Amino acid sequence: MTEIVLELGVRGPTQEAAFVQALDCFARWREETCGTNWMDRDAPDFMVRTVCGRDGQLNKAIIFQESQWADMFMKFWRTENRFAA
Repeated sequence: MTEIVLELGVRGPTQEAAFVQALDCFARWREETCGTNWMDRDAPDFMVRTVCGRDGQLNKAIIFQESQWADMFMKFWRTENRFAA
């Protein structure tokens, strides 16, 4: 299975809060669309890790199993990040 990796330049406490809010919105959306069957799956819907970007700054990377999940997360991220600006 191919993984979709999104590396986001989350900078400062305001964007950190927006990032957490986007993750929370995404998790609620997944629960509403998948119900409680998440325990039956063999892989998590997404994984988050911290990576060192090309500029030497720490960034957040999110790994998804499905491209539509990555697309939906980006919608949540764009909305939350707009409020953080």
